[in-house]
Amino acid sequence: MTLEIKNTWNGLNRVLTIINLVLLMVLTAQGFDYKKVKGKTVPVYLNVALLLVLGFAVSATIYGLFR
Repeated sequence: MTLEIKNTWNGLNRVLTIINLVLLMVLTAQGFDYKKVKGKTVPVYLNVALLLVLGFAVSATIYGLFR
């Protein structure tokens, strides 16, 4: 049971990291090399906080462009 929960959190963390990288790529208009980032790990709580911040920044930028 514990191993299953750990695998679920690790999978969620990887997906959040990729989403955050894509949002950062949209904000900075630069690309990233997935092979360089593949081995890096970020704690889940920081990934969620970064997702909220980047999501707000992208939303504000898109809103500012279309306003």
